[in-house]
Amino acid sequence: MLHIVLAGLGTQDLTNLHTLGLRRSLLSKMNRNLLERERRSNMRNLFSRLFSLLPPPSIRMSVPDMVEQATLYINHFQRHLDELRQRRTQLEEANKSTRDTMITPDLNITESNSIMEVNLITGSDMKFSLCDIVNTIEAEGAEVITLTYNNAGNVNFLTIHCQASVSSRNGIESSRLLQRLRTMIEE
Repeated sequence: MLHIVLAGLGTQDLTNLHTLGLRRSLLSKMNRNLLERERRSNMRNLFSRLFSLLPPPSIRMSVPDMVEQATLYINHFQRHLDELRQRRTQLEEANKSTRDTMITPDLNITESNSIMEVNLITGSDMKFSLCDIVNTIEAEGAEVITLTYNNAGNVNFLTIHCQASVSSRNGIESSRLLQRLRTMIEE
């Protein structure tokens, strides 16, 4: 028998070396088989999950046909989803423009000593004039000191500072003025 010296193994004969090579080959083949089995199992699980998302087929189909059906189904729903997104965007824009032009008027009156401040926030679609507001305030016995009007996009801001006029004996009734202005604004 021939003897070979292998590094770190000592002296072994060829028969032992030959059986060692067969074992490695066998282990390598078993590892490949195990890896292939795991790969197939993983693919079966993935196909099962994919096919569970599809409507049940009317006839039995092969795996490639089912994959093709899944691709068509996904593309169909992708187009449908895009259409719905566009529709939502259109509705949001229409709602925003409607909301901007249809702002509910907000009217507040605050009093401090003999000065009264009237604040009004409206949309751009206000159906009354500033002259009407000033006339109503003066009819209630107030004298307008300052009037500030600002427009920001589709929103109008109006601030009026007023005080009881000299000819007014009873002063200004803010609750009555508030009611008259609300009635005028809501008409």
